[in-house]
Amino acid sequence: MNHQRPALVAACLAASGLALTGCGGSSSPPGKDVTVTVTPTVTAKPKPASSKSAAPQPPRSDDVGRTYDFGTVARASTVDSIAVLELDRWTWKGLDDKKLAKQGVPVKPWKGKTPYENQNDKLTYTLPVSPDARILYHHCIAADQPLQTKSVAPADLAKLANGENTVLVKLDDSGVVVAADNIPGCPK
Repeated sequence: MNHQRPALVAACLAASGLALTGCGGSSSPPGKDVTVTVTPTVTAKPKPASSKSAAPQPPRSDDVGRTYDFGTVARASTVDSIAVLELDRWTWKGLDDKKLAKQGVPVKPWKGKTPYENQNDKLTYTLPVSPDARILYHHCIAADQPLQTKSVAPADLAKLANGENTVLVKLDDSGVVVAADNIPGCPK
């Protein structure tokens, strides 16, 4: 009788009930390697597909806490039927940004040197637009003529020509645009 056989059977039983081969009678000489083949059994069941899809998240404003912001509209889009502006914030010369954020800038045509500058054109701010927002386009034909003004869609703010493409936006408490006006320059 082979005295190593009970030790081999005990080692096979210790393999936690997995299907093993090579644990039968041993005709192998002592000291030979034993080959063990494991076949896993998968018991997990896939989750059924949910009939409800996750509700899309509305766009969030990057300007929560400001009452106004000023710059050019780098891009306009629609996300889940909500108009969204990407604002490239500009600096109004001689006006501290905290003051601009609280009270805005004058919405009147400028003449001569531009009263603003772009100090960083790589950073934009996402601003959802209220469906009830008042969006106005102002155009100056000549300095001695009144402004021409008309209502436009939020996306039109991204298409304004140089010299009239800066925009003042008014924001609600959650940073959503409730009003926007471009600030045109007037030809001499």
